Amino acid sequence: MSEYYDGKLLIAPPSMRDWRFAKSVVYIWKHDVSGAAGIIVNKPLDAPTFREVCVEAECDPAEGINPTLFYGGPVIEGMIGCLHSPDYAIKDTVKSDSLSFTLDRKIIQDIAVGQGPENYIITMGMASWDAGQLEQEIESLPPRSKNESWLVLDLDPNLIWQGTHPKLWNACLNMAVAQGSREYVSKFVKD
Repeated sequence: MSEYYDGKLLIAPPSMRDWRFAKSVVYIWKHDVSGAAGIIVNKPLDAPTFREVCVEAECDPAEGINPTLFYGGPVIEGMIGCLHSPDYAIKDTVKSDSLSFTLDRKIIQDIAVGQGPENYIITMGMASWDAGQLEQEIESLPPRSKNESWLVLDLDPNLIWQGTHPKLWNACLNMAVAQGSREYVSKFVKD
């Protein structure tokens, strides 16, 4: 059985050929036998603005509420989602112990009036993989080479809330390499 990566971060390698994912940090919010879905958490957008999204969501944001929106990925680019702390949930929220993901305009309406989750990032679009595709990309199966494989990093929710930091990808890349090295050495020493 393959390992599932939901609740993990994928870090794009420096040699990522797909420009849409270059220097990306992706949170995988769903991964099972049907495929995987995630959102890029480190690519802030200049447009649209939160106020423009609120027009679509049919709400009027309170004074001072104007969070940055993020490019979530190349699939359904107009779709708005919200990755957030687990202190907020509605019927369709995908929940975990440390993070939740909601695809419902109600969360935008609640954020607009200051009743949303404590921590959140709002994304446009998402990343998705067909059944088995993500596993192939992580395992570097042809036509990918080893240096094009996604790096996997255990989740630290505090990293997510720093998505606008320009060096987040570099920091996550270094952490993923260090974590991978520790795991390799641990397996080698055990055997």
